[in-house]
Amino acid sequence: MRLLICAPLGLEAQALRAALGRDAVRRTGSGPRRSARSVAALARADFDVLVIAGLAGGVAAEVSSGDVIVADEVRGKRGTVRCPAAASLTAELRRVGFPVHCGPIATVDHVVHGARRGELARTGALAVDMESAVLAQAAGGRPLGVVRVVVDTARQPLLRPGTPSRALAALAWLHAVGSCLPRWGRTVLPEIRSAAPEEVS
Repeated sequence: MRLLICAPLGLEAQALRAALGRDAVRRTGSGPRRSARSVAALARADFDVLVIAGLAGGVAAEVSSGDVIVADEVRGKRGTVRCPAAASLTAELRRVGFPVHCGPIATVDHVVHGARRGELARTGALAVDMESAVLAQAAGGRPLGVVRVVVDTARQPLLRPGTPSRALAALAWLHAVGSCLPRWGRTVLPEIRSAAPEEVS
């Protein structure tokens, strides 16, 4: 089983490489533009299971800093990509003891603040990032997992003194999540080998 992890930011990639090794993790760059440039290379890469992992902002009221979000779909400007393997990834992380929520992640092109966070919550989104919906296109019919650790929420906004400590804690959680991904990948591959991420409008 060849597992490929996409980590947009350098700190995210470092945390995951410490758990998985350098070759398993590809730093793809921050934001939708850098992610789009990475998709063509990712689609040509030799892998069986693709995981997009990193940090996120929480938008739903029930989400707290440090919570782990597994996407059952990622929503972006070009549509929605569903993640059929979300249930098994959620179960694996809960079995280990992570505080996991499973639901939609919205991909946007800028950091979300204030009222916009509430608007996204009302659509049913649990969290927001700037890459997942773009990078998900690279799965190309192979099993896809999207997992993000929440740093900021409406109650704990990004521009607050406590953000650096929350970010460090979230990166530690991300490292721990990374350690679980190979076991999940070996399980999910035979289960949904024939299932493709489904694009909907």
